[in-house]
Amino acid sequence: MEDKIIIIDKDNKEEEVELVTYLNTRDNMNQYIVYTKNEKQPNGDIVIYISKLIEEDNSKKIVEINEESEWKMVQSLLKEIANA
Repeated sequence: MEDKIIIIDKDNKEEEVELVTYLNTRDNMNQYIVYTKNEKQPNGDIVIYISKLIEEDNSKKIVEINEESEWKMVQSLLKEIANA
């Protein structure tokens, strides 16, 4: 299943990417998007990106995750999915 979505980067450049999944925090206060541009790492693994989704001007925008505690929480959510 390939769900293509358009993201707009910080330079307002549109890019089509493949949606992997959405993640919600346990309290449903924050949502994250996991996506790929189908780039490969030297070992052959596909690179994935994770960004926070925020509502702004009646649309959803992606922002970088900068806090270590937030990264750890997102990693925990991903592990739960991987172990399900």
